[in-house]
Amino acid sequence: MWGIVLLIFFVAGSRQISITEFSVPDSIESGGDAPLQCGYELSWNETVHDLTVKWWFTPLGESVDKRIQLYQRIVGHPPESIKLDIEIKGSDDILLQNVTPESSGTYECEVSALEDEKRQRDDLIVFSKGELWLNVTEVEDGPDEDDDKDVLVTCEATDVAPFPVLVISVNEEVVITNDTLVLEQDNNTFNATNTVTLSRERADGAEIACELFWNTTHEPYKVTETYNVGSTALSTTEDFEDATTTEATPGNRANGTSSSLLLVILAILCNIFYIKK
Repeated sequence: MWGIVLLIFFVAGSRQISITEFSVPDSIESGGDAPLQCGYELSWNETVHDLTVKWWFTPLGESVDKRIQLYQRIVGHPPESIKLDIEIKGSDDILLQNVTPESSGTYECEVSALEDEKRQRDDLIVFSKGELWLNVTEVEDGPDEDDDKDVLVTCEATDVAPFPVLVISVNEEVVITNDTLVLEQDNNTFNATNTVTLSRERADGAEIACELFWNTTHEPYKVTETYNVGSTALSTTEDFEDATTTEATPGNRANGTSSSLLLVILAILCNIFYIKK
């Protein structure tokens, strides 16, 4: 009899606080709202009178000692959001409103009581589509085998996040480009430029594409033009929120121009210069 009582006491005494529900989106577009969820169970000897729940944020690239408190609820007091643009949803769930690339980072839920504490964290990446530009124009002949003018292809992305990768392809075949220049802005967005020079023979009648990738789960985007020798130089701008000149279509990660393996090879072959303002 006493053995059963001791066993029950041991099992009950070994219980601790546990976070049973936790959710942070992997990625979300700039300007959207991000729901954060945190649910818990108390240990056998804790009561709601001992409970404190907090949400913390560590900006992308910063150490944990730079974390910022966003929310707290101390039992007996109303919950409070410590930062602006946070809506309290109840049950210690919060909604980050109108997120920006500066909202990218690690979000952590902390549940503590008198004798126990649990934390759980995950990363959120806020991506910005910005604008994608494709410019195709004839330039003076370079050091090649013919005497014809060459064709300069410029792929440019502005105000995008996170760190971008630009790929130029001709008839769906990725070409090895010149060095990619990436500039970081003060608001955690980037401007990037990639160029390649083609012979007129290769460019004539070809479908030339500029494709933007991010290191997130979001699909890449592409701007495509068909170039014809003797035509007016093409300059295409794509604002993904209000497309007016050409359609930006999601890329296909499974095809030859968008596969992860190809991007790895491309990253090895291309020198990427990262310059922070």
